[in-house]
Amino acid sequence: MNRWLTASLAVAIPTLVAAQQPEVPFEKTVETYRAGPIAESVQIRVKDSAGHERRADATVVLDAGGNGRPWRGKVELGDLSFSIEGSRLIATHRLEKNRYAEFTLADKPVLEALEAVMPALILPQLVLADPRTNQLANLGLLGRGARFTWSPGVIDRVTGKQLYIGGGGDESVRMLTDRTTGRLSSLQFTSGFAPIRSIDISVRALPVPPGPDWGLDTANRVRVDSLADLMPIAEQVRIGEKFPTSMTLLSTGLSPWQEVRDDIASVLVFVPVDTAGLESTDTAEKDAAMTRLQKETGGAVRLVRNLEKGAAGHWISRNVAILPPGSNKLEITSIIMNLLNPTDSAVISEPENMPLIAIAQTFDYDPLLGGGQGGVVIIDKARMVRGIVTVSDIASTEKRVRAILDGLK
Repeated sequence: MNRWLTASLAVAIPTLVAAQQPEVPFEKTVETYRAGPIAESVQIRVKDSAGHERRADATVVLDAGGNGRPWRGKVELGDLSFSIEGSRLIATHRLEKNRYAEFTLADKPVLEALEAVMPALILPQLVLADPRTNQLANLGLLGRGARFTWSPGVIDRVTGKQLYIGGGGDESVRMLTDRTTGRLSSLQFTSGFAPIRSIDISVRALPVPPGPDWGLDTANRVRVDSLADLMPIAEQVRIGEKFPTSMTLLSTGLSPWQEVRDDIASVLVFVPVDTAGLESTDTAEKDAAMTRLQKETGGAVRLVRNLEKGAAGHWISRNVAILPPGSNKLEITSIIMNLLNPTDSAVISEPENMPLIAIAQTFDYDPLLGGGQGGVVIIDKARMVRGIVTVSDIASTEKRVRAILDGLK
Protein backbone atom coordinates (compact mmCIF):
# COMPACT_ATOMS: atom_id res chain seq x y z
CA MET A 1 0.00 0.00 0.00
CA ASN A 2 1.10 3.61 -0.62
CA ARG A 3 3.83 2.47 -3.01
CA TRP A 4 4.10 5.89 -4.65
CA LEU A 5 4.92 7.25 -1.18
CA THR A 6 8.00 5.01 -0.86
CA ALA A 7 10.36 6.11 1.90
CA SER A 8 14.07 5.23 1.91
CA LEU A 9 17.22 5.62 3.91
CA ALA A 10 20.31 7.10 2.32
CA VAL A 11 24.05 7.40 2.74
CA ALA A 12 26.61 10.14 3.19
CA ILE A 13 30.34 9.56 3.80
CA PRO A 14 31.36 11.67 6.81
CA THR A 15 35.07 11.70 5.96
CA LEU A 16 34.43 13.91 2.93
CA VAL A 17 34.19 17.68 3.18
CA ALA A 18 30.63 18.79 3.92
CA ALA A 19 28.91 21.02 1.39
CA GLN A 20 28.28 24.62 2.40
CA GLN A 21 24.99 24.67 4.27
CA PRO A 22 22.34 27.37 3.91
CA GLU A 23 21.52 29.20 7.10
CA VAL A 24 18.61 27.74 9.06
CA PRO A 25 17.48 28.52 12.62
CA PHE A 26 17.19 24.87 13.75
CA GLU A 27 20.89 24.18 14.26
CA LYS A 28 20.24 22.13 17.40
CA THR A 29 18.03 19.75 15.44
CA VAL A 30 20.68 19.32 12.73
CA GLU A 31 23.35 18.63 15.35
CA THR A 32 21.14 16.05 17.06
CA TYR A 33 20.47 14.05 13.89
CA ARG A 34 24.13 14.11 12.91
CA ALA A 35 25.27 12.97 16.35
CA GLY A 36 23.25 9.72 16.11
CA PRO A 37 22.24 7.05 16.44
CA ILE A 38 18.50 7.72 16.53
CA ALA A 39 15.36 5.66 15.94
CA GLU A 40 11.91 7.06 15.16
CA SER A 41 8.40 6.03 14.21
CA VAL A 42 7.07 8.27 11.44
CA GLN A 43 3.48 8.72 10.25
CA ILE A 44 3.06 10.43 6.88
CA ARG A 45 -0.10 11.78 5.23
CA VAL A 46 0.05 13.28 1.76
CA LYS A 47 -2.79 14.93 -0.18
CA ASP A 48 -2.54 15.74 -3.89
CA SER A 49 -4.22 18.41 -6.01
CA ALA A 50 -7.14 16.06 -6.80
CA GLY A 51 -7.88 15.66 -3.10
CA HIS A 52 -6.60 12.07 -2.94
CA GLU A 53 -4.89 11.22 0.34
CA ARG A 54 -2.26 8.58 0.96
CA ARG A 55 -0.85 7.45 4.29
CA ALA A 56 2.30 5.63 5.27
CA ASP A 57 4.00 4.53 8.47
CA ALA A 58 7.74 4.09 8.64
CA THR A 59 10.35 3.10 11.21
CA VAL A 60 13.61 4.98 10.70
CA VAL A 61 16.96 4.13 12.32
CA LEU A 62 19.93 6.38 11.53
CA ASP A 63 23.57 6.72 12.51
CA ALA A 64 25.40 9.56 10.76
CA GLY A 65 28.69 7.85 11.53
CA GLY A 66 32.03 9.30 12.61
CA ASN A 67 34.79 8.03 14.88
CA GLY A 68 35.39 5.07 12.58
CA ARG A 69 31.71 4.25 12.09
CA PRO A 70 30.25 4.34 8.56
CA TRP A 71 26.97 6.12 7.81
CA ARG A 72 24.33 3.44 8.25
CA GLY A 73 20.67 2.95 8.88
CA LYS A 74 17.45 1.14 8.14
CA VAL A 75 13.90 2.07 7.10
CA GLU A 76 10.86 -0.18 7.26
CA LEU A 77 7.81 0.97 5.33
CA GLY A 78 4.99 -1.52 5.04
CA ASP A 79 6.29 -4.61 3.27
CA LEU A 80 9.50 -2.90 2.09
CA SER A 81 12.71 -2.64 4.12
CA PHE A 82 15.90 -0.75 3.22
CA SER A 83 19.26 -1.17 4.90
CA ILE A 84 22.35 0.95 4.24
CA GLU A 85 25.96 0.79 5.29
CA GLY A 86 28.49 2.97 3.53
CA SER A 87 27.45 3.16 -0.13
CA ARG A 88 25.70 -0.24 -0.14
CA LEU A 89 21.89 -0.23 -0.22
CA ILE A 90 19.97 -3.48 0.36
CA ALA A 91 16.19 -3.81 -0.08
CA THR A 92 13.84 -6.69 0.73
CA HIS A 93 10.09 -7.25 0.52
CA ARG A 94 8.15 -9.09 3.22
CA LEU A 95 6.10 -11.09 0.71
CA GLU A 96 9.11 -12.05 -1.43
CA LYS A 97 11.29 -14.54 0.44
CA ASN A 98 13.62 -15.53 -2.40
CA ARG A 99 15.03 -12.23 -3.70
CA TYR A 100 16.74 -9.06 -2.54
CA ALA A 101 17.79 -5.92 -4.40
CA GLU A 102 21.22 -4.35 -4.02
CA PHE A 103 22.53 -1.01 -5.22
CA THR A 104 25.77 0.94 -5.00
CA LEU A 105 24.86 4.55 -4.32
CA ALA A 106 26.63 7.30 -6.24
CA ASP A 107 29.03 9.62 -4.45
CA LYS A 108 26.46 12.40 -4.10
CA PRO A 109 24.25 13.93 -1.39
CA VAL A 110 21.62 11.55 -0.07
CA LEU A 111 18.55 12.52 -2.08
CA GLU A 112 20.46 12.88 -5.33
CA ALA A 113 22.05 9.44 -4.92
CA LEU A 114 18.70 7.79 -4.27
CA GLU A 115 16.97 9.36 -7.28
CA ALA A 116 18.59 6.73 -9.47
CA VAL A 117 17.08 3.76 -7.65
CA MET A 118 13.73 4.70 -6.09
CA PRO A 119 10.76 7.10 -6.17
CA ALA A 120 10.37 10.44 -4.42
CA LEU A 121 11.28 10.47 -0.73
CA ILE A 122 9.32 12.14 2.06
CA LEU A 123 11.50 11.73 5.15
CA PRO A 124 13.12 14.96 6.40
CA GLN A 125 15.28 12.88 8.76
CA LEU A 126 17.41 11.90 5.76
CA VAL A 127 18.23 15.54 5.05
CA LEU A 128 18.81 16.42 8.70
CA ALA A 129 21.24 13.52 9.08
CA ASP A 130 23.16 14.09 5.83
CA PRO A 131 26.31 16.23 6.31
CA ARG A 132 26.60 16.81 2.55
CA THR A 133 23.02 17.77 1.76
CA ASN A 134 22.20 20.73 -0.45
CA GLN A 135 18.53 20.69 0.55
CA LEU A 136 18.65 21.55 4.24
CA ALA A 137 16.71 24.80 3.70
CA ASN A 138 13.72 22.89 2.23
CA LEU A 139 14.18 19.56 4.08
CA GLY A 140 13.82 17.70 0.80
CA LEU A 141 10.17 18.76 0.37
CA LEU A 142 10.82 20.95 -2.69
CA GLY A 143 12.83 20.51 -5.86
CA ARG A 144 16.60 20.69 -5.86
CA GLY A 145 17.81 24.26 -5.41
CA ALA A 146 14.49 25.54 -4.04
CA ARG A 147 14.42 26.71 -0.45
CA PHE A 148 12.22 28.05 2.32
CA THR A 149 12.90 31.31 4.09
CA TRP A 150 12.85 30.44 7.79
CA SER A 151 11.80 32.64 10.69
CA PRO A 152 13.62 32.39 14.05
CA GLY A 153 12.26 29.69 16.34
CA VAL A 154 9.67 30.54 18.97
CA ILE A 155 7.90 28.59 21.72
CA ASP A 156 4.58 27.17 20.53
CA ARG A 157 2.02 28.10 23.18
CA VAL A 158 -0.19 25.09 22.53
CA THR A 159 2.41 22.30 22.70
CA GLY A 160 5.31 23.96 24.51
CA LYS A 161 7.62 22.78 21.72
CA GLN A 162 10.01 24.79 19.58
CA LEU A 163 8.24 26.11 16.49
CA TYR A 164 9.92 26.97 13.20
CA ILE A 165 7.99 28.48 10.28
CA GLY A 166 9.29 28.60 6.73
CA GLY A 167 7.88 29.74 3.44
CA GLY A 168 8.64 30.33 -0.22
CA GLY A 169 6.27 31.24 -3.05
CA ASP A 170 2.90 29.67 -2.26
CA GLU A 171 4.44 26.96 -0.07
CA SER A 172 4.70 27.06 3.70
CA VAL A 173 6.00 24.68 6.34
CA ARG A 174 5.48 24.48 10.11
CA MET A 175 7.92 22.34 12.08
CA LEU A 176 7.83 21.48 15.79
CA THR A 177 10.85 20.08 17.62
CA ASP A 178 11.51 18.95 21.18
CA ARG A 179 13.03 21.83 23.14
CA THR A 180 15.35 19.55 25.10
CA THR A 181 16.61 17.10 22.48
CA GLY A 182 16.00 19.03 19.27
CA ARG A 183 14.30 15.95 17.77
CA LEU A 184 11.57 16.43 15.18
CA SER A 185 8.01 16.15 16.58
CA SER A 186 5.85 17.10 13.60
CA LEU A 187 5.92 18.88 10.27
CA GLN A 188 3.13 20.29 8.11
CA PHE A 189 3.73 21.42 4.53
CA THR A 190 1.06 23.16 2.43
CA SER A 191 0.96 24.50 -1.11
CA GLY A 192 -1.76 26.25 -3.07
CA PHE A 193 -0.71 25.13 -6.55
CA ALA A 194 1.83 22.28 -6.40
CA PRO A 195 0.81 18.71 -7.38
CA ILE A 196 1.21 17.79 -3.71
CA ARG A 197 -0.98 20.16 -1.69
CA SER A 198 -0.15 19.01 1.83
CA ILE A 199 2.21 16.79 3.78
CA ASP A 200 1.61 15.99 7.44
CA ILE A 201 4.36 14.18 9.33
CA SER A 202 4.22 13.03 12.96
CA VAL A 203 7.29 11.63 14.69
CA ARG A 204 7.79 9.58 17.84
CA ALA A 205 11.17 8.64 19.31
CA LEU A 206 11.98 4.92 19.69
CA PRO A 207 14.75 3.00 21.47
CA VAL A 208 17.72 2.40 19.19
CA PRO A 209 17.97 -1.33 18.35
CA PRO A 210 21.22 -3.27 18.84
CA GLY A 211 23.69 -3.32 15.97
CA PRO A 212 22.80 -6.68 14.35
CA ASP A 213 19.17 -5.61 13.96
CA TRP A 214 20.17 -2.83 11.56
CA GLY A 215 20.97 -5.13 8.68
CA LEU A 216 18.75 -7.27 6.44
CA ASP A 217 19.08 -11.02 6.05
CA THR A 218 19.89 -11.93 2.43
CA ALA A 219 20.86 -15.56 3.08
CA ASN A 220 19.36 -17.96 0.51
CA ARG A 221 18.00 -15.04 -1.54
CA VAL A 222 18.85 -14.26 -5.18
CA ARG A 223 20.05 -10.74 -5.97
CA VAL A 224 18.07 -8.56 -8.39
CA ASP A 225 19.01 -5.12 -9.65
CA SER A 226 15.76 -3.15 -9.37
CA LEU A 227 12.88 -2.66 -6.97
CA ALA A 228 10.48 -3.65 -9.75
CA ASP A 229 12.11 -7.10 -9.88
CA LEU A 230 11.75 -7.33 -6.12
CA MET A 231 8.01 -6.63 -5.98
CA PRO A 232 5.76 -9.71 -5.90
CA ILE A 233 2.59 -9.73 -7.93
CA ALA A 234 0.12 -8.84 -5.21
CA GLU A 235 -3.24 -10.49 -5.02
CA GLN A 236 -5.98 -7.95 -5.72
CA VAL A 237 -9.73 -7.62 -5.33
CA ARG A 238 -11.03 -8.12 -8.87
CA ILE A 239 -14.57 -8.32 -10.20
CA GLY A 240 -15.40 -11.83 -11.37
CA GLU A 241 -12.74 -13.46 -9.19
CA LYS A 242 -12.83 -15.05 -5.75
CA PHE A 243 -12.50 -12.69 -2.80
CA PRO A 244 -8.76 -12.85 -1.91
CA THR A 245 -7.89 -15.27 0.86
CA SER A 246 -4.77 -13.20 1.57
CA MET A 247 -6.89 -10.31 2.87
CA THR A 248 -6.95 -11.02 6.59
CA LEU A 249 -9.99 -9.48 8.30
CA LEU A 250 -10.37 -9.37 12.08
CA SER A 251 -13.21 -8.86 14.48
CA THR A 252 -12.97 -5.79 16.69
CA GLY A 253 -11.80 -8.24 19.36
CA LEU A 254 -8.85 -8.96 17.02
CA SER A 255 -9.75 -12.60 16.42
CA PRO A 256 -9.78 -13.89 12.81
CA TRP A 257 -13.14 -13.15 11.22
CA GLN A 258 -15.33 -15.79 9.62
CA GLU A 259 -18.56 -14.95 7.80
CA VAL A 260 -21.56 -15.67 10.02
CA ARG A 261 -23.78 -16.34 7.01
CA ASP A 262 -22.49 -18.20 3.96
CA ASP A 263 -25.87 -18.39 2.23
CA ILE A 264 -26.30 -14.70 1.40
CA ALA A 265 -24.23 -11.91 -0.15
CA SER A 266 -21.85 -9.60 1.74
CA VAL A 267 -21.32 -5.88 1.34
CA LEU A 268 -18.00 -4.72 2.81
CA VAL A 269 -17.53 -0.96 3.16
CA PHE A 270 -13.78 -0.34 3.58
CA VAL A 271 -12.86 2.98 5.21
CA PRO A 272 -9.31 4.15 6.12
CA VAL A 273 -9.05 5.31 9.73
CA ASP A 274 -6.50 7.64 11.31
CA THR A 275 -5.87 6.49 14.89
CA ALA A 276 -3.43 9.27 15.83
CA GLY A 277 -4.32 10.77 19.19
CA LEU A 278 -6.70 8.03 20.34
CA GLU A 279 -4.24 6.81 22.98
CA SER A 280 -3.31 10.28 24.16
CA THR A 281 -3.47 11.03 27.87
CA ASP A 282 -4.32 14.61 27.01
CA THR A 283 -8.12 14.93 27.09
CA ALA A 284 -8.28 17.76 24.54
CA GLU A 285 -6.05 15.87 22.09
CA LYS A 286 -8.08 12.68 22.44
CA ASP A 287 -11.37 14.57 22.02
CA ALA A 288 -10.03 16.22 18.87
CA ALA A 289 -9.02 12.80 17.51
CA MET A 290 -12.51 11.45 18.20
CA THR A 291 -14.13 14.41 16.44
CA ARG A 292 -11.89 13.90 13.41
CA LEU A 293 -12.66 10.19 13.31
CA GLN A 294 -16.41 10.79 13.48
CA LYS A 295 -16.12 12.98 10.40
CA GLU A 296 -13.93 10.44 8.57
CA THR A 297 -16.22 7.50 9.30
CA GLY A 298 -19.62 9.22 9.27
CA GLY A 299 -20.32 8.54 5.60
CA ALA A 300 -19.47 4.84 5.88
CA VAL A 301 -21.72 4.48 8.94
CA ARG A 302 -24.66 6.11 7.13
CA LEU A 303 -24.11 3.94 4.07
CA VAL A 304 -24.19 0.69 6.09
CA ARG A 305 -27.30 1.77 7.99
CA ASN A 306 -29.05 2.77 4.75
CA LEU A 307 -28.25 -0.61 3.20
CA GLU A 308 -30.04 -2.41 6.04
CA LYS A 309 -33.31 -1.65 4.27
CA GLY A 310 -34.18 -4.71 2.19
CA ALA A 311 -31.13 -6.63 3.38
CA ALA A 312 -32.89 -9.40 5.33
CA GLY A 313 -32.31 -12.76 3.67
CA HIS A 314 -30.36 -11.18 0.81
CA TRP A 315 -27.15 -9.60 2.10
CA ILE A 316 -25.23 -8.41 5.18
CA SER A 317 -23.51 -5.02 5.01
CA ARG A 318 -20.73 -4.05 7.41
CA ASN A 319 -17.93 -1.52 7.78
CA VAL A 320 -14.27 -2.56 7.61
CA ALA A 321 -11.89 -0.08 9.27
CA ILE A 322 -8.41 -0.04 7.68
CA LEU A 323 -6.10 0.68 10.62
CA PRO A 324 -2.47 1.85 10.40
CA PRO A 325 0.15 -0.75 11.39
CA GLY A 326 0.61 -0.92 15.16
CA SER A 327 -2.97 0.18 15.86
CA ASN A 328 -4.38 -3.32 16.26
CA LYS A 329 -4.93 -2.86 19.99
CA LEU A 330 -8.11 -3.55 21.90
CA GLU A 331 -8.20 -0.04 23.35
CA ILE A 332 -8.27 1.34 19.80
CA THR A 333 -10.56 -1.23 18.19
CA SER A 334 -13.14 -0.75 20.96
CA ILE A 335 -13.29 2.93 20.00
CA ILE A 336 -13.57 2.01 16.32
CA MET A 337 -16.39 -0.43 17.11
CA ASN A 338 -18.41 2.33 18.75
CA LEU A 339 -17.70 4.83 15.97
CA LEU A 340 -18.77 2.34 13.30
CA ASN A 341 -21.79 1.16 15.30
CA PRO A 342 -24.15 -0.30 12.66
CA THR A 343 -27.20 0.11 14.90
CA ASP A 344 -29.07 3.09 16.29
CA SER A 345 -28.50 1.82 19.82
CA ALA A 346 -25.88 3.37 22.08
CA VAL A 347 -25.00 -0.15 23.23
CA ILE A 348 -23.68 -2.73 20.78
CA SER A 349 -24.92 -6.21 21.64
CA GLU A 350 -22.99 -7.96 18.88
CA PRO A 351 -25.32 -7.40 15.93
CA GLU A 352 -24.92 -9.65 12.91
CA ASN A 353 -23.18 -6.90 10.97
CA MET A 354 -20.58 -5.80 13.52
CA PRO A 355 -17.68 -3.79 12.03
CA LEU A 356 -14.42 -5.52 11.07
CA ILE A 357 -10.76 -4.57 11.18
CA ALA A 358 -8.17 -4.66 8.39
CA ILE A 359 -4.51 -3.69 8.86
CA ALA A 360 -2.99 -1.33 6.30
CA GLN A 361 0.15 -2.40 4.42
CA THR A 362 -0.57 -6.11 4.88
CA PHE A 363 -2.65 -5.83 1.71
CA ASP A 364 -2.78 -3.27 -1.12
CA TYR A 365 -6.04 -1.41 -0.48
CA ASP A 366 -5.36 1.53 -2.83
CA PRO A 367 -7.06 0.01 -5.93
CA LEU A 368 -10.06 -0.82 -3.78
CA LEU A 369 -10.40 2.69 -2.30
CA GLY A 370 -9.94 4.36 -5.68
CA GLY A 371 -8.82 7.62 -4.08
CA GLY A 372 -12.23 8.15 -2.48
CA GLN A 373 -13.51 8.20 1.09
CA GLY A 374 -13.73 4.42 1.01
CA GLY A 375 -14.45 1.45 -1.19
CA VAL A 376 -17.39 -0.98 -1.28
CA VAL A 377 -16.92 -4.63 -2.27
CA ILE A 378 -20.02 -6.69 -3.11
CA ILE A 379 -19.50 -10.46 -2.74
CA ASP A 380 -22.06 -13.09 -3.70
CA LYS A 381 -22.78 -16.20 -1.62
CA ALA A 382 -20.19 -18.15 -3.62
CA ARG A 383 -17.56 -15.60 -2.42
CA MET A 384 -17.14 -14.16 -5.91
CA VAL A 385 -16.56 -10.40 -6.20
CA ARG A 386 -19.52 -9.00 -8.12
CA GLY A 387 -18.84 -5.28 -7.79
CA ILE A 388 -16.44 -2.60 -6.50
CA VAL A 389 -17.77 0.91 -5.86
CA THR A 390 -15.74 3.94 -4.78
CA VAL A 391 -17.48 5.85 -1.99
CA SER A 392 -18.38 9.40 -2.99
CA ASP A 393 -21.60 11.03 -1.86
CA ILE A 394 -23.71 8.54 0.08
CA ALA A 395 -26.87 8.73 -2.03
CA SER A 396 -25.18 7.97 -5.35
CA THR A 397 -22.94 5.33 -3.78
CA GLU A 398 -25.93 3.54 -2.26
CA LYS A 399 -27.74 3.65 -5.61
CA ARG A 400 -24.80 2.01 -7.39
CA VAL A 401 -24.40 -0.65 -4.69
CA ARG A 402 -28.11 -1.50 -4.76
CA ALA A 403 -28.05 -1.84 -8.54
CA ILE A 404 -25.41 -4.57 -8.17
CA LEU A 405 -27.28 -6.23 -5.29
CA ASP A 406 -30.51 -6.27 -7.32
CA GLY A 407 -28.70 -8.39 -9.89
CA LEU A 408 -27.89 -11.00 -7.23
CA LYS A 409 -31.48 -11.61 -6.07
